[in-house]
Amino acid sequence: MKSKQRPTGVGSQCPPDEVHVRVYFSQQGATKVDAQIFFHHYETKMWKNDRGGLIKNWKKLAWSWIW
Repeated sequence: MKSKQRPTGVGSQCPPDEVHVRVYFSQQGATKVDAQIFFHHYETKMWKNDRGGLIKNWKKLAWSWIW
């Protein structure tokens, strides 16, 4: 039986690894601190939106957060 593996966060998969968030924020001209705040905010919310649904595309959300 195959064991379930946590998604790697590559692309828009959720939840992302924190390093992928830092790289994306850097590419968008945001700071490492901004990336950490974003990551920990949504990690605390277990990668759910305000209505309780799972976030499907963290990059879209990050883009809105940055701009």
